[in-house]
Amino acid sequence: MNTQIFSSTKNTPLTQVSYQLSPERVIHFQMKRDDLIDPQISGNKWRKLKFNFKQLDQTQYKGIASFGGAFSNHIAALSAAGKQTGIATIGFIRTHEIDLNNPTLSLAKQSGMQLIALSREEYRKRHDVEFINQLQRAHPDYYFVPEGGSNQLAALGLAELVGELKQQSITADKHIIACAIGSGGTISGMLDAFEDMQFIGIAVVKDIPLLTELKQKYGERLTIISDNLFGGYGKTTDELNAFCLDFHQQTEIPIEPIYTGKLMHTLMNRFDELVSDDKSLLAIHTGGLQGIKGLSYRHQY
Repeated sequence: MNTQIFSSTKNTPLTQVSYQLSPERVIHFQMKRDDLIDPQISGNKWRKLKFNFKQLDQTQYKGIASFGGAFSNHIAALSAAGKQTGIATIGFIRTHEIDLNNPTLSLAKQSGMQLIALSREEYRKRHDVEFINQLQRAHPDYYFVPEGGSNQLAALGLAELVGELKQQSITADKHIIACAIGSGGTISGMLDAFEDMQFIGIAVVKDIPLLTELKQKYGERLTIISDNLFGGYGKTTDELNAFCLDFHQQTEIPIEPIYTGKLMHTLMNRFDELVSDDKSLLAIHTGGLQGIKGLSYRHQY
């Protein structure tokens, strides 16, 4: 067991970006390049997993178990982190069978992750205490991390991200921060750590209870946009795919259509609505580029 890969902060760069939305309009903003943290433990997943892995040094657990869909960035990152640290991993996957032609599951398997299929009915119980206890009894040597990696230890990793932003002169009086909302762990961790900062959250999944909870907790500090889902979580359209490719071509920054692509499409097309004249936009690139292979496998990209 060697968690040295998580021993330091990453201090990923801020990139000045210009995107030409139309012949008459060029939008200028900054992007926090967490996609550059690690080619396999990507973006916000590195942030969330860091302290979950480090705390294993003080426990008797031999591995980490978690949950995810068949194309999950979290499962891909967890398996890669397990391989790099020598820590065993289990992935409980929402699928009727483990398809090793699937690029995400194939990568996870090659990284040494034990893959266990859960039916949709079983997977719906992933937050149920008794169901989790049942799985823990079957795998007593494994520390269980929630789907998406969002827990109190993950929040420590997001607090480190905020510390980097402050060192990079990002301030509440001059900036507004935007990121995608999936499980909500990334944006809530940043909101908790960055007092007085205004945030824009672009929902990529129609999870009304989660979005309601976030809005009730953070109030006017958080603007949530939830009407640009392009068909729902994990889905894309020709329009969104074309935008992602155009954004990459213009800026030389790769994005995928599941998280950062939906984030940037919304921000670019609704910039004047979301960003006031006295603030500069900072967008968080949360990585997840492995998801493009999954979309290609499903003939969606």
